[in-house]
Amino acid sequence: MLKFDLHVHSCRSHDGYDSVDKILIRAKEIGLDGIAITDHDSIQGGLVGVQVSKELDLDLIVIPGEEISTTRGHLIVLGITDDIPTGMSPEITINMAKDLGGTVIVPHPFHPFRHELGYIPEDIDAVEIYNSRFIIGYSNWKARKLALSRNLPMVAGSDAHIADMVGCAITKIDSAPSVDKILQAIRAGDTHIEGKRTPLRLFAKQTLKSNFHHMRRFLLEQP
Repeated sequence: MLKFDLHVHSCRSHDGYDSVDKILIRAKEIGLDGIAITDHDSIQGGLVGVQVSKELDLDLIVIPGEEISTTRGHLIVLGITDDIPTGMSPEITINMAKDLGGTVIVPHPFHPFRHELGYIPEDIDAVEIYNSRFIIGYSNWKARKLALSRNLPMVAGSDAHIADMVGCAITKIDSAPSVDKILQAIRAGDTHIEGKRTPLRLFAKQTLKSNFHHMRRFLLEQP
């Protein structure tokens, strides 16, 4: 089975702090077969990732994706090449994603303060039942329980915002090593979930990078 982290942010996200190159090298170092780069409201990090993986000859599959801000919360769409507009309802966003051939995942659907939808819409393709950025795990448990009750495909993601977080949650996918086949397998539910809670030291590291980033931007904006 192929090992993927399906929820990763690069510096193309407003709250991501590492380059695509660094993220891909980290994924390769820890033995992943691939990742999905899912920057906030932008597909560009994923498209860059596809090219970087080829240029560095990493033998790593990169799925372009986007974590889209809807009127209710976030949705992840994988396998697209164009940005989807923000600020639409989840249902309209899902319909547009499907028209573009995307695979729609509900990330952290019940995690408070994480732009959660708070429900699982119809016509989605999979539910992120394990997000490694948690404290007690109740939200993951609730997502898994509802996904099972509706017989929905399940995936996991680290929700990494720095390279060291990549791989904290892994989706094992029973598929041939091509993006189309992988997305097809996700939609069919041919997945197995593994994960661990993101270590507190990595949260601290992200906070330090965030503070440095904001301080640097503040200083650059001074006359």
